Amino acid sequence: MPTSEPSLAGKRVLITGGSGGVGRAVAGRMIGEGARVLIADRDELRLRQVVEELRAERGPGEVEAITVDLSGAAAADRMFDRVDGWLEGLDILVACAGVGAEPLMELAETEWRAVIETNLVSYVASTQRAVERFRAAENKEGMVILVGSISVHIKAVGESVYNAAKGGVASFAETLRKELMRESIRVTLIEPGAIATGMQPYSAEERARFMARQEMLPPEEVAEAILFAATRPRGVDVVTLRIEPLVQKIV
Repeated sequence: MPTSEPSLAGKRVLITGGSGGVGRAVAGRMIGEGARVLIADRDELRLRQVVEELRAERGPGEVEAITVDLSGAAAADRMFDRVDGWLEGLDILVACAGVGAEPLMELAETEWRAVIETNLVSYVASTQRAVERFRAAENKEGMVILVGSISVHIKAVGESVYNAAKGGVASFAETLRKELMRESIRVTLIEPGAIATGMQPYSAEERARFMARQEMLPPEEVAEAILFAATRPRGVDVVTLRIEPLVQKIV
């Protein structure tokens, strides 16, 4: 008989990229399950709006926010100061901060470095600090969920810098899981296809048409995949979960 899904009630969750399409959707689902959620992102006005929306939904959980630009070296420490202060510990990290990128030769060095800092380095920095908290906890447990991309498999023209970062996330996740599995710390890699979020170079109306044609994923579907991973019983680890729209662009 399958075991029941563990409850997220009272779980302490940090979501980076928390005001984006996927981050906001994950936060809403987890608050609805009773989790205490800290969302982090760089757009203060958008963060305030998202917090107001999430509180208006009146889920049983709680939400707070911190404004940080995770391409900066000191940002992770400031973010985890808030983790220690408001959450008073951590059970789950969901790293989904991300920015898109043009082809390498269309980017200044400062631009491609910012893409890699946000899409890869911030994942490593956040994970290291999360694991420190897991190890310090009484039960010594925790979960890291890293949102990568199927772009590393497709390798589409124009995505060289983006793929360099997301490929790093994939290798990091798969290797780190082996390093931590004996400590009851789980690591999951989520690899979505095209998602209808603001990262796409299309208007909201165009994104809605892509979803209607099953060419882009609704952010809520990616959030459901993350929630599935986060609610597996102890001893069950979703190693890699790839989710695509039915008609995924592959060139």
